[in-house]
Amino acid sequence: MLGAMCAGSVLSSCTGTKVNTEEPQEKYKRLIFFFSATGNSLYIAKELSGAEGTLKSIAQEIHNEHPVYEAEEIGIVCPIYCFIPPTIVQEFFARSTFKANYLFCVGTYGANSTIFPEYVAQMAKDKGLEMNYINTIKMVDTYLPFYDMELQKAEDKQIPENLAAIKDSVNSRENFIRPVSEQEKMFCEGYYRFSGRDRVKPTFTRSEKIVFSTDDCIGCGICNSVCPHGSWKIVNGKSVAEGDCENCLACVHNCPTKSISIIPTPPEPEEPNRNSRYRNPNVRVGEIILANSQVNFNA
Repeated sequence: MLGAMCAGSVLSSCTGTKVNTEEPQEKYKRLIFFFSATGNSLYIAKELSGAEGTLKSIAQEIHNEHPVYEAEEIGIVCPIYCFIPPTIVQEFFARSTFKANYLFCVGTYGANSTIFPEYVAQMAKDKGLEMNYINTIKMVDTYLPFYDMELQKAEDKQIPENLAAIKDSVNSRENFIRPVSEQEKMFCEGYYRFSGRDRVKPTFTRSEKIVFSTDDCIGCGICNSVCPHGSWKIVNGKSVAEGDCENCLACVHNCPTKSISIIPTPPEPEEPNRNSRYRNPNVRVGEIILANSQVNFNA
């Protein structure tokens, strides 16, 4: 099934084998790396890719050894977790070599993006690189402990207008890094003090501490297929969470029977609406499976 999906998709890196890429295999015009759990970042990546761009999934590319990527333009699109890139994105960025004339990054968020631009810019500086463009775009906030998806979907976030502006900027190779205000920095600092989360890997944890399957589980395995770490297994016909977790909630949102719930973790509240789930309307679940599935890597 996965092989058939790879054949007809614009997504890359579907081999399921580790590749040593000490030298770039091909020079691209625009190469975009993405990580996506519910499709928001994948949708933005596809829109920014255009007709001549190439998409690569970070959840797949992270298995490459000593990766070197060369293109005229290289971009990263990812969700913003606790105001910074997800752990899997940070690790991929740190271990990869990028060669490009234009480097850009777009973060998708739902409530606050705060220090994200500064954090990404520093990630690049730590590698001796300089980002040309960093921006953020507000979309449906998919963090279920705080948000009801029905209310989020009903809110007008002006996505088409904001996306069009970002596309124009990237296409014209604009040099711009969204400024971070002192108020945003204070908000971020207050959040970390209150939550006690790690400031580098704030959401990285173990899946068995975050999610569980209910009695409605049919053991279809989609939860494992959309998990960027493959941290689910089927036991006696039911899905059981076990393994590394980005807290991306791909498993929760993409479960066809809505039979995965979140374990309340104080001081965070319980889900306001357990029956409300979300996937970007422009992205199919098969695309998320193709991007995130770790079945071959964990076999």
